[in-house]
Amino acid sequence: MALLQAQTAGNQMYQVAAGTTHAIERRWAVRKPVATGGTILSHELSVPVHCILRDISTTGARLELHVNEDNLLGPRIKLPAYFTLVIRVDRVEVDCAIVWRKSGDLGVRFVATPRPYVRSAR
Repeated sequence: MALLQAQTAGNQMYQVAAGTTHAIERRWAVRKPVATGGTILSHELSVPVHCILRDISTTGARLELHVNEDNLLGPRIKLPAYFTLVIRVDRVEVDCAIVWRKSGDLGVRFVATPRPYVRSAR
């Protein structure tokens, strides 16, 4: 198929070729699908917010928020723009910035190098 043109719509770029449209992946790092538990921590939150990591790369992650006993608002919870994400299975924590938010999903960019998680008394 011959590439006819490239178009942008929002944050995605599309290739239009022979009447079909395909999204072009523009992320710097390849995402790896995962399904592991995480915890969002911040001094601005009264309790930790539990989440599920759905995919991860070296530069960020997609988190899924659900209603549970600690988070009765589920995806509607107000989160600070910057927070610490604890990835329990890897026993690491990393500082994050929210990049996008849609329904129950949250895209974050890692703004610091991951470091070993040391549980602190709260």
